[in-house]
Amino acid sequence: MTAPAGGCPTQVSAADDLVETDAERASLAELRRLVGDSDGPIERHSVRVFLLAEDLARRGGYGCDRELLVCAAFLHDAGLYVSGGDAYVTDGRRLVERLLGERGWSPARLARCAAAVERHHELVSQWWRGVEVELIRRADLVEVSHGLVRFGVPRATIRELAAGVPRDGFVREVVRALAARERPSTLWRIFRP
Repeated sequence: MTAPAGGCPTQVSAADDLVETDAERASLAELRRLVGDSDGPIERHSVRVFLLAEDLARRGGYGCDRELLVCAAFLHDAGLYVSGGDAYVTDGRRLVERLLGERGWSPARLARCAAAVERHHELVSQWWRGVEVELIRRADLVEVSHGLVRFGVPRATIRELAAGVPRDGFVREVVRALAARERPSTLWRIFRP
């Protein structure tokens, strides 16, 4: 991957290019298993979220746990594909706790990653939960708003990222997955203040 002057890498052939550790590989494999494909709209969205989170960290001078950020990015929407009785973000948190707990993560690190997944739609800052939690929240908001909300990321960087990791089919897939998964009684819990 090469980063343009703006920051985010523009050449990412697949999420496989990002993985470096067993936990990252396991997170990507679990996402692919749940979604049923590789390099699909949700996987590409996850890659864009990671790259934006990494860019936000660099721009803000925030030190962060890269492995935790990669795992949270891959798994933040995986709860859409888990059968459960709660909001998908809560079922996603449980997935993180199981998957990464099996890999010996410390309780504090596991809690930060789980919070990044469960709290990525929060309407208010999540810095107090950990830098990675807020970075995933901000990156997802930049991504789903197509740059209407930017947190300092230049529009050119967002355009380059979308060109390098296409958004094709993302909105359609999220709407389909939400309609298949969420009931009105759980939908409100996705956007907790």
